[in-house]
Amino acid sequence: MNLFKRHIGRRVAGVGIGVALLMLGLEAPAFAAAPTISSFTPTNGPALGGCVVVVTGTGFDDFPAAANYTVNFVLSVAPNTVVPATDYLVISDTELWTTAPTLAAGSDYNIKITNPGGTSTSSGTFLATNSAGACAPTVTAMAPSCGSAGTTVKITGTNLLMETAVPATPFEGDIDGGLVSFSPYTSDATHTIPDVDESTSLSVVVPSGSADGPIKVTTKGTTAAPQDGMSVFSTARFEVPPPDCVPVGPVTHARSVSLSLRKHLVARGKVSVGDAFTDCAASVPVKIQRRVSGHWKTVGSTTTSDTGAYKKRIRDKAGKYRAKAPKVSLGTPVTDVCSGATSPVRRVT
Repeated sequence: MNLFKRHIGRRVAGVGIGVALLMLGLEAPAFAAAPTISSFTPTNGPALGGCVVVVTGTGFDDFPAAANYTVNFVLSVAPNTVVPATDYLVISDTELWTTAPTLAAGSDYNIKITNPGGTSTSSGTFLATNSAGACAPTVTAMAPSCGSAGTTVKITGTNLLMETAVPATPFEGDIDGGLVSFSPYTSDATHTIPDVDESTSLSVVVPSGSADGPIKVTTKGTTAAPQDGMSVFSTARFEVPPPDCVPVGPVTHARSVSLSLRKHLVARGKVSVGDAFTDCAASVPVKIQRRVSGHWKTVGSTTTSDTGAYKKRIRDKAGKYRAKAPKVSLGTPVTDVCSGATSPVRRVT
């Protein structure tokens, strides 16, 4: 479900509440609050339009936004021409995304938001330029930097949003993450979930047929024909194995487990981690096993302390014994793997 649909869902729920109260002869609650604009970014962009501006403030998430809710770019000097935003999307009560329309090059515009609660006009201005200006996308990092088809890659930077379709009405929420393509740049990568895209980060899946090379991000037009200055290549290359890189995966931590047996068979020992990753030593389930008829039979189970130590009393019987700690995966998705470990065999006579 995208952000627009979720926002509409909240509004539909609000309509239902208001209608129900009216039918009962009660006064509907006042949902609207006057908006305020504290800042927006970027502060300049192409006069041809298409720059997605992130506006911050308060009172944006008001009901009903679809009625009597407008976002306009207003010329800062007489005759104060009002130009409606191409589109806008309310993200939260404190954040709104809007797409700048075609404006007069070299002119400054205030952003004006009106909703049922009132009107707010920005103190700062948006300058329409003859180039992409500060609206040009940038890519500062990618993680991971290598992987095969199907790998999810997070791209971070600035100005990574774009208007994905020309809406029939200003409020349709057709604003999402920019187009991303991998070498040889013949197709666009699929975004994982539209809701996770932000102006500073995108999440995409590496398509089949990708090759080594920089990642390309486009925020206006198409990958094949982007608007001037609204497309950027990452400085770093994304590598596709084999043989250029080893895909990033969970870190494996090697472990060992010791076992000593005292009189009346008190099993003691410790789970140790070679690289001192303490999460693989604490609260580890340990099984004490005895060799019976050619097989290892568990005769006691316990859990290690925060330092990896354990202690367990078992039945006093002669035979061969060992302690065993299982392989454990940590994190969602998995970030660390604690290797399985088995102690040396101890004999009791």
